[in-house]
Amino acid sequence: MDQETLMNAVNPLISKCQIASSTGILDLNDSQLTEIPDEVFNFMSNAGTEIKHCDLSGNLMEEIQPKLALDFKFITNLNIAHNLLATLPKEIGNLRALESLDISCNYLFELPDVVFKLPHLIYLYAQDNFITEIDVEKPIESDNLALVDLRYNTLEPEFLRKLMNTPTTFRLVLNDADMTENDFDDDDDQDDDDGFIKN
Repeated sequence: MDQETLMNAVNPLISKCQIASSTGILDLNDSQLTEIPDEVFNFMSNAGTEIKHCDLSGNLMEEIQPKLALDFKFITNLNIAHNLLATLPKEIGNLRALESLDISCNYLFELPDVVFKLPHLIYLYAQDNFITEIDVEKPIESDNLALVDLRYNTLEPEFLRKLMNTPTTFRLVLNDADMTENDFDDDDDQDDDDGFIKN
């Protein structure tokens, strides 16, 4: 067994970082991570690769380090679903190229303010949290927002009625019946007017 193979066997994250250095896709899902190790940031910095897709789903993270948004600022797709997150750092707002954000299956009781400050966001997946209501007056910086998925949250009935009567330019998904087969495709071109936040 050569030295590189031995290192990969000892630390599988090295192998994943090596793949990311050539593809721009950093896949660390289901890695039992409580945080992103410094070794990952250091490796990717030395590799000089622009990470476009980052998958941190299925881990044990209670917070996302601000360093992620500072070091991986060219990310277009960020998946942090199935963690233990109760909030997001304000630095996520530095991800100016972000188009798809998956924060589903966490412990969020409200949509973090930072999600409204992402200028190129198209898809926001926030299903299966503990969100009870949303500030319907909060402005959204993105003119491209096409889909917000809020299924399996604990939205108050009165607030749900308010949501359904507030028009917007993007689709709001509140239950499985609202989903379409294209809702997870990058080229989703839906133009339904069901929504909850005015631009």
